[in-house]
Amino acid sequence: MSDAEQYGDQLFSHAHPAEKARLEALAQALDPGTFHRLEQLPLPEDSRCLEVGSGLGTVGEWLVRRLPAGYVVAADRDPAHLRARDVPGLEVRRFDVTADDVPEGSFDLIHARWVLSHLPARQNVLERMARWLAPGGWLVIEDLVMFPLETSPEPQYRKVSLAMCDVVERRIGTDCRWARTLPELLSAAGLTDVHGDTRTSRVGRTPMGRFWRLSAEQLGVDLQQDFGITPDELAAFSDRVTAADFTAPGLATVTAIGRRAGRRERPHAAPR
Repeated sequence: MSDAEQYGDQLFSHAHPAEKARLEALAQALDPGTFHRLEQLPLPEDSRCLEVGSGLGTVGEWLVRRLPAGYVVAADRDPAHLRARDVPGLEVRRFDVTADDVPEGSFDLIHARWVLSHLPARQNVLERMARWLAPGGWLVIEDLVMFPLETSPEPQYRKVSLAMCDVVERRIGTDCRWARTLPELLSAAGLTDVHGDTRTSRVGRTPMGRFWRLSAEQLGVDLQQDFGITPDELAAFSDRVTAADFTAPGLATVTAIGRRAGRRERPHAAPR
C-alpha cells in the first residue's frame, strides 16, 4: 500500500467513469436499513445533523425530508456528486474528517456509513466525532465487515472476494474486520445507550451484486497482478455475482448507535 494513497485519490476516485454507478448500487443496497435505523431515533424536528462521507447524498437528502425544521450538512472530501444533486435545505461541505474540525457540541446527529474502516486514524476520528455531539446527541456509525465472505461455501466467489478485501487493505489501508467491535468503541468514547445490529446484503441480481461487480472491475489489475486471478476468472466472477440464481451473502454492515450524556438545549445557530 502506498502511504500517500487514500480512498478516492486513485482507487474509487469520483473521476472513474463507473464510480457513480458503483455508489448508486451501494446506496440502493444500504439505504433502506440506514433509514430504518435513523427513523427509530428520537430526533427533534430542528435537529442539527452531519453526514460524514456523504457520497451521493442520499442519506442527507432523506434527513432533510425527515427533519424539515432542522439543519443538515452533507460532508465529503470530494463533494462533486453531492453538488450535482442540488437538494434544497442540504448544505454541501468539502470536508476531510481526518484533518478538518468543527466546534465541540455542534450536532444532534452525526452519521457515517462505510467510511471509518477506510481511514488509518479511524479510532481518533470516531473519538473526535463523539465530541462534536451536543448533549443528548446521537452518533450512528455503520461500517463493513467481511466475515460472510470468509465463510462462503462457494470457492471461486470466496477466493476473489477475499482477494478484493486484501487489495483495498494494501492500497488504501481499509480494515474489513475493525467494525466488529464498534459498540465497545462507542462506549469507550464516552457514549451511553449504546446499541446496534449487524445485517448482511446478498449478492446476485441485487444492488449489492452490482456494487460488488463494479468494485471487482476497478480492482481488476491488482487482482491479476497480486493474486494471479486471470481475466477469465474475473469475467466469470463478475457474471456470477449479478446472476439471478446466485444469492450468496456479501459484506455485512455493523451498526453501532450511542448517545452523548446530558440534556439537549435548543440550538441558537447553525454550526460552522
